Amino acid sequence: MNFKISKKEFLDVLSLSSRAISTATPLPALSGIKFSVTDNSLILISSDSNISIRTAINNNDHNTLIISESGEIILEAKYILEIVRKIDSDFINVETIDGTLIKIYGGNSEFKVNGMEANEYPNIGFDIRDPHPFKLETTLFNQLVDETSFACSDKETRPVLTGVNFSASDHKLYVNATDSYRLASKTVELDNELNFNITVPSKYLNDICHSISNEKEVTIAIDAQKISFIFGNSVIETRLLDDAFPDTRHLIPSSFTQKLVVSSKDLLRAIDRTSFIKADGKNIIKMSIDAQKLELTSSNQMMLSSFETIGVISYEGNPLEISCSGKYLQDALKAIGSDTVTINFSGEFKPMVVKHEDDDSLIQLISPVRTYR
Repeated sequence: MNFKISKKEFLDVLSLSSRAISTATPLPALSGIKFSVTDNSLILISSDSNISIRTAINNNDHNTLIISESGEIILEAKYILEIVRKIDSDFINVETIDGTLIKIYGGNSEFKVNGMEANEYPNIGFDIRDPHPFKLETTLFNQLVDETSFACSDKETRPVLTGVNFSASDHKLYVNATDSYRLASKTVELDNELNFNITVPSKYLNDICHSISNEKEVTIAIDAQKISFIFGNSVIETRLLDDAFPDTRHLIPSSFTQKLVVSSKDLLRAIDRTSFIKADGKNIIKMSIDAQKLELTSSNQMMLSSFETIGVISYEGNPLEISCSGKYLQDALKAIGSDTVTINFSGEFKPMVVKHEDDDSLIQLISPVRTYR
């Protein structure tokens, strides 16, 4: 194996590949990246058994990759990435010296690394079985993840709740995430008629979003056990969660008794000022609302308390007192991302629904907390 490559191009593909590396893998080969050099391309494969990445650089007229000899090797990911970062040269040479001993050099620097035989790497086929893959703009996909994934559970007691559910029917894509105490739900229109219902582990979605952010669109292919994201010369595959995602439609109240319109910025600032006041590790805020004002109080057993008053833009219904997690409300307001928000209530013990004042496509639902006062 012998090739010369642009440092920038090399760093880009190594950084992408490293997203699928686990330091805790029981299989030594999976702590490395598999390099396959053919007559006209460099292919990198990485995996932690749950997420797998295949990316390539092709020999081209720009001379970013010059291949002198083909070959395969597995190189420890943390070493090869750090070596390439440290070499002060626009181009880097990678050359097999003897067996699995690799020399990496450029400028005034030279490193030698012992790799592993390529046949020790598990067979990862990256076969796309979906006969009807579809495309999404990357900005839209990233938005869907940003507006929902934070509501996933961080506990493994119900594994399916650690993922974001994507389902499609009637030319619509529905995206839902819940930890059973809150729900983030987004609906978008689709050009194609698609039918699927899958749940993707949320811990991989942010890495996928970052990986595809420089692309205009991403092709998505789904089969029974995995989802594939295809962009440029790269494919990212991740496993799907097996259990059925709960039907969250019945959680959203069909009618409301109170409606509050308030400045997001004012409410966020008020919550942030009380966020350090916690009882049993949680910041619980009580909201007292009428037509003139919104009062927020927070306290704990250490005799620490706070009181905030902010004006309301409008309020419909009888005065209301309701308590909820300050963090959950803060997360919901940030996901909505508008100057003003509408919060709909159905009483002090029913879930509240936070929405953009002019957009029903994104819903943030928060369950109230019973407080004794």
